[in-house]
Amino acid sequence: MAYSIRLFGQIAEMAGATTLEVDAVADVQSLRATVEARIPGLQQLPYLVAVDKDIVTGNAVLESSALIALLPPYSGG
Repeated sequence: MAYSIRLFGQIAEMAGATTLEVDAVADVQSLRATVEARIPGLQQLPYLVAVDKDIVTGNAVLESSALIALLPPYSGG
């Protein structure tokens, strides 16, 4: 099973795409390590991981049907 990860803003620009395919990983921590290895400079950027439209803080197990997105820093009012 593979995940299709949605990329937004600066992360999409860094990757040169709005989606990224990665092989199945067990949890968010493994996911971060995998995408940081594939997108140069991502490790230095503070970003959020959303799973099924909820921001994940810390680590969480990923289900095979999970909808995953990487969200760059943002501001607004």
